[in-house]
Amino acid sequence: MPAFWFVEIELPFAALAPFEELLGETEAVAVSSYEVAPLPDPDLAPWRFQVLFDAPPDEAAWRQRLSAVAAAMGHAVAPVYAGKLPDQDWVRHTNKLNAPVQAGRFFLYGAHDAGKAPPGSHSLLLDAGLAFGTGRAPSTFGCLQAIDHIARRKRLNCVLDLGTGSGVLAMAAAKAGARQIWAADIDPVAVQVAADNVALNGLRGRVHCLVAHKPHDPKLPGPFDLVVANILAGPLCAMAAGLASQVASGGYLILSGLLAREERRVKAHYIAQGLNFTARLPREGWHTLVFRRDAPALIALR
Repeated sequence: MPAFWFVEIELPFAALAPFEELLGETEAVAVSSYEVAPLPDPDLAPWRFQVLFDAPPDEAAWRQRLSAVAAAMGHAVAPVYAGKLPDQDWVRHTNKLNAPVQAGRFFLYGAHDAGKAPPGSHSLLLDAGLAFGTGRAPSTFGCLQAIDHIARRKRLNCVLDLGTGSGVLAMAAAKAGARQIWAADIDPVAVQVAADNVALNGLRGRVHCLVAHKPHDPKLPGPFDLVVANILAGPLCAMAAGLASQVASGGYLILSGLLAREERRVKAHYIAQGLNFTARLPREGWHTLVFRRDAPALIALR
């Protein structure tokens, strides 16, 4: 049975997603987080962020790295723990934690749960990889629900998933009927993971995975019927003009990766770009926002 080692740090809940983004790609086998103790304010509740390895990590280097990232985010440098995990069947344990996810009509599952998709669902095979996005994160779950809601009401021809990570949202759009989807990310590793997942799900030719550094990158053939960006509040605000410009007349924009308290700031940036706020999907302290660019009014000819 393989052995595993870990390093971990305690952070408030509000810092988990930014911390995971800042941590970047590592030699880790997996990462996880869990609540240490509940508090009346969920954003301040302590959570433990754990990085798992299949060989002993450089403890001193990781203590320095984790502490530096926490300090850079404006949090007190929390204690860093390290050690060897007790022996157990980690494959079975991981499979139990990675149970299938049902979000709207989408059913996300690992290879160990093949054949369990409910009738009529849009099934997506998505095993854990290097890139962010498994469907279990509240922000990803909210985006999946929003895509399902929009696809029931609008025929989608051209979709952009910016910050695609594992490609799960781009693939969901394809499963919901979109004809052509562009899955873009600034990270080449994420783009490769997304491409592998696209191939695994038989969606080559419909989902195009590429490296792009901005919403209006020349490689992106916008405007789009639907634009999805599951990133963080800061980048969403900074990219408001670019993202809004990629939404076609009558098209939709889905934003996620923001905490409830960040909604007002993000929403204001996109309303200022002429988009109409249409829906909010809250989940575990995170909000997914939906906007629409209304089609222009018809002018009667005389």
